[in-house]
Amino acid sequence: MNDVPQQCRSWHARALSGPARVRASVALLGTVLVLAGCTTAAGDPEQTTGPEVARTAESTTPEPALAAACEEFWDDPDYTAPLSRVILDRAATAPDAGPSDPFFYAMTGDDIEAVFDSAPEGAQQAATELADWFRSEPEQGAEADRDGFRAAWEGMAGACADASVAAAWAQQSGEDGTKPAALTCADVFDTPGTLTHFGNANVLTSNMFKLVGLSARTVPSDRSADVQATADLLAGEIAATDDDDVRAALEQVRAPFQDALDGDAASEGLREPLTQLGTACDAVGYSSPDPGEIESGDAAEEGGLV
Repeated sequence: MNDVPQQCRSWHARALSGPARVRASVALLGTVLVLAGCTTAAGDPEQTTGPEVARTAESTTPEPALAAACEEFWDDPDYTAPLSRVILDRAATAPDAGPSDPFFYAMTGDDIEAVFDSAPEGAQQAATELADWFRSEPEQGAEADRDGFRAAWEGMAGACADASVAAAWAQQSGEDGTKPAALTCADVFDTPGTLTHFGNANVLTSNMFKLVGLSARTVPSDRSADVQATADLLAGEIAATDDDDVRAALEQVRAPFQDALDGDAASEGLREPLTQLGTACDAVGYSSPDPGEIESGDAAEEGGLV
């Protein structure tokens, strides 16, 4: 890439800097490079001219109807109240509450299909598969097909991966340091743990209280597997997020889990680390729960998918 002008390398680096800017930026990149007189590393101008640029833009820019539906479902870029979060919550509660109120869960399926009723056929099919799970499985109670939900969820994420940052991260991990910090904050404070190792409708903060406490407590000796899995989950979020302050605050949230793994079961609790994380999240535009809301989660009951 030494033959490419420095300004071109700078544009290229920014265009590839994160999974949300992902696919939208790549299409724009080709046009920008051509207009700026930039070529490939090999200096071949034919690779960045006319038809090639048009084909790149066509293949990487999602259809407007798909983009709109996926943005509504996953709530890019605010992540404050996405339907996807409701879906996770209801999937987790379905084995317990589904048999007594199957109609409620069936309406969840209607909500999913309504969002994608104008989307391309592939996204509509993915939405229908997810909707059908809610129409058939909750009434099965404990026998509900949990793997079927995961597969349908991943299918929905895959259908939106080119149009939604949250969907791309739900489908598979992206490059370290590229996950929008607001999405990281949403995953910590507000996203049900349905598909995590906790397998319930509680958000991560509430699930963590059971292990290391909001206030000082002794880490349960019989939860070492959950402590390890939570430490790993937090390590993944720390590596992924694109904001230094959020990353540093998450390190403090992770500290009591690592301490327990190292043999120190006397946790000081998460009140202060979560307050620091909330401040960092507010700074990146995500409205985190206030300390009172966080504290109320300390009494949340475990349950749901396992």
